[in-house]
Amino acid sequence: MRIRIKFTGDTESITLPLHHNEILHGIVYHYLNTLFAVRMHSKGIIDPESNRGLKLFTFSRLISGRKPEIDKDKNTIKFYFPITWVIASPIHEFIVSVYNTLNRKRSINLHASSLPEKQNLYLLNLWLEETPPYNQRVLIETLSPITVYRTREKGGKMFTHYFNPSDSEFNELILLNLLRKYRALTGNKLSLDQEAFIKPVRISNHENIVYFKDTVIKGWSGIFELSLPEEIFPLAFSCGLGAKNSLGFGCIGIWRGNQ
Repeated sequence: MRIRIKFTGDTESITLPLHHNEILHGIVYHYLNTLFAVRMHSKGIIDPESNRGLKLFTFSRLISGRKPEIDKDKNTIKFYFPITWVIASPIHEFIVSVYNTLNRKRSINLHASSLPEKQNLYLLNLWLEETPPYNQRVLIETLSPITVYRTREKGGKMFTHYFNPSDSEFNELILLNLLRKYRALTGNKLSLDQEAFIKPVRISNHENIVYFKDTVIKGWSGIFELSLPEEIFPLAFSCGLGAKNSLGFGCIGIWRGNQ
C-alpha cells in the first residue's frame, strides 16, 4: 500500500538542504509507532535465506507545485507548495501507523542541524492508494532514483560500484532484490524467467548523486519498462526497486504520459 500526502506551508515555498533524504527518512520513523519503529530500524523483516533484515518501505522525493529552484552557492533547494510526498510499504502495520499519526497531528515540524530555522508543513490531503492493477508489462516512472550496486574488495579496501541502467547487472540485481523481498515477506522461493525484466525507455542524461549522512549514493531517474510475474508485481510499488529503498530510493509509479 501507499500513502500520498499533500502539504502546504506558512509561505509559498520551503527551503531545504539540497541533500535532504536524511530529513525525510527521519520523518518516516518519527511518525511510526515507537515500538514498531524500533523493531523496524533494528531488525526489519528477515530474509530466511540470507538472514538479512530488510527495511521494506520506500518514499518518493518531494514533488513540488512548480519546478524547484536550486541554489548551488548555498547548497539548498526551494520547493513550492503544494508539495506531494509518497510513502509506500507492503507491511499493513507500517502504513496504518504512519497514516494515523499524520492524520492526527496534521502537520510536520522540520528541524535539523542543517536547517537555519524550524519550518512547518501542514496537511492538505492524505490518501491511501492500492497497488496498480496487474499488467505483465507496464511503463513506470521513478518517484525517487533507482540505485543498484555491488560492494567489492580492491587492493585490500572495500568499494561500492554503482551500475548504469545499460549494464546487464542493473536488470539482474533488481530482479534478485525483488525475489529477496518476496522471500522475506512470504517465506517462499520464486524463480524468474526471461519474461521478467526492467529496461530503460527514457532516462536522465546523468546519474543522480545523493549524500546521505557521509555516504554518496548514485541512482538513476526516468521511465522504464517493467515486466514481472503477478506474485512480485505489487512489491515493486510497495517496497521499491533496487537497493536503499528505506533511504528514499526506488519509489515508482505508473507512467501516465506527458500530462
